[in-house]
Amino acid sequence: MYLRELTKEAVVDDAVIFHDTLNPALWKNDQLKPVVRLKLLEIAKHFINFIDIPNLNLKDVTISGSNAAYTYTPHSDLDLHLIVDISSDKEYYLKNLFDAKKNQYNFNHNIKVKGIDVEVYVQDSKQVHHSAGIYSILDNRWISEPKLERVNINDDDVKDKVNNYTNKITQALRSKNIDLAKKVKDELAKIRKSGLDKSGEFSVENLTFKVLRGRGLIDKLRQHIYNLEDEALSLKEL
Repeated sequence: MYLRELTKEAVVDDAVIFHDTLNPALWKNDQLKPVVRLKLLEIAKHFINFIDIPNLNLKDVTISGSNAAYTYTPHSDLDLHLIVDISSDKEYYLKNLFDAKKNQYNFNHNIKVKGIDVEVYVQDSKQVHHSAGIYSILDNRWISEPKLERVNINDDDVKDKVNNYTNKITQALRSKNIDLAKKVKDELAKIRKSGLDKSGEFSVENLTFKVLRGRGLIDKLRQHIYNLEDEALSLKEL
């Protein structure tokens, strides 16, 4: 660990820990271990078959996020992205379809590589992706190599936002108001995107989201919305 000593009170511990090496379970001499690369390619192929769309226009398969950088934690996923060209006339339809397929695949499967959860995603090649490191699985090379750099993080700012949204999520979970739950979920997605666009991976907003996700609150909120939708669509026996 480097850059700053994290304390038990540092809420950012749940979202990011600074290391001086890449995750040794995945990397050796800053290159992805061959056995890991082959397994990720196998997972990507399985996901492509699951999507089952002819002419997918696949351009690359990448990994990104904390496990492609120096900021991994025990909660960090392995973000596996299919990079595809999406034509503008099919953009709305395909993005919704890809999101639905991604959600279904991640929900149905519990795939781990070296004990790390693999999260699959379809990314439009035109989409700007914020990540400290991006590695091409197909070409076996760095697209954007992570840097060992000093980052100042204000734990108090993150803690305030985490407490604020923890309260909002808790209120939503205690309520059967699906509009309230969706509003909180959409608000979290919006502030995270805004933070990434403005300040990148270490923005207060993105770290807040990662803390909440690491504590399981994001998944609980999503599942609560699914449960409320199921209840609304069900017809009770007389």
